[in-house]
Amino acid sequence: MGGFLENKTEQASEQVPEPATQQINENLRNLMNMLKARALSGILTSFRSPKVIFGMTALNRLIDYLNGNLEEGERRALIITDDFTEKYGNQISNMLNKINIESKVWAGVKPEGPFATIDEAFKICEDFKPKIFIAIGGGSVLDSTKGLMVRYERPEMDLFNVAALEPLGLRKKLKYFIAIPTTSGTGSEATLASMLTDTRFNPPKKFTVSHPELIPDFAILITDFVKDMPPFLTMATGLDALAHAVGSYVSTIGTPFSDAMNTYAIKQIVKYLPRAYKYGAKDIEARSRMQIAALMAGLGFIHSRVGIDHALGHSLGKVLNVHHGLCVGMFLQYSIAFQMKISERWKDLCPLFGIDTKDKDNNKLSIEFLQIIKDFIHSLDGPVCVKEMKNPVITEKEYFKNLDLLVKYAETDPVAFMVARYIDSEIIKRIFEYAWDGRTIDF
Repeated sequence: MGGFLENKTEQASEQVPEPATQQINENLRNLMNMLKARALSGILTSFRSPKVIFGMTALNRLIDYLNGNLEEGERRALIITDDFTEKYGNQISNMLNKINIESKVWAGVKPEGPFATIDEAFKICEDFKPKIFIAIGGGSVLDSTKGLMVRYERPEMDLFNVAALEPLGLRKKLKYFIAIPTTSGTGSEATLASMLTDTRFNPPKKFTVSHPELIPDFAILITDFVKDMPPFLTMATGLDALAHAVGSYVSTIGTPFSDAMNTYAIKQIVKYLPRAYKYGAKDIEARSRMQIAALMAGLGFIHSRVGIDHALGHSLGKVLNVHHGLCVGMFLQYSIAFQMKISERWKDLCPLFGIDTKDKDNNKLSIEFLQIIKDFIHSLDGPVCVKEMKNPVITEKEYFKNLDLLVKYAETDPVAFMVARYIDSEIIKRIFEYAWDGRTIDF
């Protein structure tokens, strides 16, 4: 395969050992559990964000900015898309040509960002030597571009060795990284995280690379690029944004900045996601508001942390081929219930869902809150337990046959390190068991 994985086993197999840099450090895990992940709060003392341009003139304003700020030798842009968003890439390429910016469109991104495709794009970069990356697409495109940026700027660097607290020294070959999302959910246009796929495992395994230098320089929100999302994608990506905002708010290390981003995102999602799901392109206001909500939820969770729903969702998504947003949205109620045992921050969110908190004890209020989360997901035709899934249908036999693998992938996910409450493989297994038929977490 070369590139990131050179000198490593190429053949996917259930027996493939994890790279040394991926192996779980049990001492670290135990320490994080003892601290209830409070160690992370010490690094959340800055607020990072791309420059955000939105509205009807967003694209024109970006073009004007590039025209006025690029030197003669910097006017080369690689536009990165998948086969669906290539049409948008060609549109932007035509606009760049009018201001004498040479551009190439590479439409080779594959779903979930397998490492091999990054190496393909790197070969183009070696010849073309772009000074700008313009990523147009959903999470797979934006995350693959982040991996490509490391590969292009630091070809000797193994992605498994990227450490969030150690400088990477990016932006030496590239001047700008521009992200234009075509879905409203991942928030990748505003985050430092890149979710990629290690295809040496069978089934493939998700792998997260996070670093502040991976945050795009510009996030451009163009409503025309999201207005035609089909209902399922609208629902699934919208639930991803909801999981980001709610899951990170109920964690124990929110900052004033992340809390503001998350609560506003939740308000917008509760109001506008049902409209976007029902009316699609007929409701441009809802589409526009969901773009902003998804971006703000992204800013919220990178300055806090997502819930255990993401570790569970990453695992279920890869093992049983389920859309990421659908997974994390389904696991959200279990993540909240699990967190309720150590924190009451969830109570702050009740009014955002229209719940009157007056004269209600925690037990009654918690039942009502979890129920309204489930009702909201059901209103979008989304599942709240595995046996309700329709896309794809998962049988009980298939689910429990894969239970041990689901647990293994979840407990080795980086998100599992960041959970504020003690967690181990047995606890993860119980959550998966409860999630089959929708039992409320009572432990």
